[in-house]
Amino acid sequence: MFLGGKNSNGLLFSEAINDFRIHLEATGRSANTISNYLRSLEWLIEILYDIPLKKITSKDISLALVEIKKSSHSVMQRSIATMNRIICAYRVFFKWAFDSSLTISDHSISLHLKKVYSAGAIPISFTEIGVFFKTIQHSKDPKAFRDELLFSVYAFTGIRRSEALQLRIKDYDTVSSSLLLNHTKGGSKRRQPVPSLFAEILDRYISTIKAKGDNIKELPLFPGRYSETPLSKRQANARFEKWKRLSGIRKNLTIHSFRAGFASHLYNSSKDIIVVARAMGHRNIRTTDKYISNDPLFIYKAIEDAFGHETTAKIFSSQIL
Repeated sequence: MFLGGKNSNGLLFSEAINDFRIHLEATGRSANTISNYLRSLEWLIEILYDIPLKKITSKDISLALVEIKKSSHSVMQRSIATMNRIICAYRVFFKWAFDSSLTISDHSISLHLKKVYSAGAIPISFTEIGVFFKTIQHSKDPKAFRDELLFSVYAFTGIRRSEALQLRIKDYDTVSSSLLLNHTKGGSKRRQPVPSLFAEILDRYISTIKAKGDNIKELPLFPGRYSETPLSKRQANARFEKWKRLSGIRKNLTIHSFRAGFASHLYNSSKDIIVVARAMGHRNIRTTDKYISNDPLFIYKAIEDAFGHETTAKIFSSQIL
């Protein structure tokens, strides 16, 4: 591989990465996305060294990906899903580099994602949601009210786990009964409506926080150990696992099952996939379709509606006659 400093070939790889970080921040990408992209690029620079960006070829990137796939362990390899995330970061970076005239060729064209089968999250049913929340409500856990609200956000708004955990009290608008999501997966802000009954619970929850001090609007809506810091993903998952175990609902359910259940329930009610896609914050309807088609109950209901007792009874009775 090449070694060396900055010359007529243009920016060094590390300098280009720094400019790329500034570009991501300016275009509103989330902190989590930026962190993941930069980490993936750091692995690439470790293998290719800090050479001028224009000297990197598509073949260099392909060979580096083979090394990256081996992971940091000698036995285990990175999964296809993980490699796809890494390749996605490289595609975005090299497309930006080419559009910015930092490279002669667009290396993103040679980077292809591999197909990976994903069963997706299992939708949680209304019955399970009811049992889950009753378990929380009937407990004497000091964090029960917070947990009830947190999982209500997941169940009745369908927002992502990270989006909920980054909410602050000021992000809830009582007038429009909506949550302002400042940190979405796509990087753009959007408002998510909340059902009226849930809005009442949210108002009651916030009223209990107001008595704890000034400037509460800046506080996280779901605090962790301290009121100034939000609940972490690990903490939220631990709380979910606790209530799942105590409530006795299906063991293979995850926090993401609330989002899958939201999509299924909303589609069963509206029969409009466009509405569901917008409520989920999806840019592509095909992503929404995965949530709906993963729900076996939805398929059962569709078949039952088409070939239910009333319909089939007429067919069989006519045959008998």
